[in-house]
Amino acid sequence: ENIFHISFDDGFRNIIKNALPILSKYQIPSTFFVPTSIIGAEYNTVRDYCLKTTNYPDVIEMATWDDLKMATSCGMSVASHTRTHQRFSEISNDLSRLEEEVVGSKEDIERKLGLPCRHISWPFGSVRDADEASLEFVRKAGYASCFGAYRGSVKPTQTSPFSIPRHHFEPQWPHSHFSYFAKGGNEQS
Repeated sequence: ENIFHISFDDGFRNIIKNALPILSKYQIPSTFFVPTSIIGAEYNTVRDYCLKTTNYPDVIEMATWDDLKMATSCGMSVASHTRTHQRFSEISNDLSRLEEEVVGSKEDIERKLGLPCRHISWPFGSVRDADEASLEFVRKAGYASCFGAYRGSVKPTQTSPFSIPRHHFEPQWPHSHFSYFAKGGNEQS
């Protein structure tokens, strides 16, 4: 049978305002991967994150730690998307930066929410955005899993828990795109 895992990257408040009520109403668990230093940050930090780091066309309101506490009380998990949305493959040779981004974000979530942070998704999400060294660092940092945003099938006993594919969708894409992948399009058995 098809099993879905719903998750959201980047820490935007519109997920809390728009998706959380629906997910909560239908008791659909999901994960919110957040860049911890951007949560509740000042406007200039959020502006740079939206326009320069993630290349969104406009500034998007970020969730706050109170939003995330409320989300966890509704059954949503909060997990790491690093501290500042750093591309793993660009920092994998710098252990202090990996420590800051990977371990630091885990500690931020655990301290702010009082819950364990067991999962992380690497920013940008393509296969080339993470490498073996960075994924090994994630494993040693105490995470249980690490997600990308590249298409693929999860195969029991074959898929590495530190390189889990996810089908990536943008809200402006047509419904037919979502429907194709939800019905198993592009899946390999």
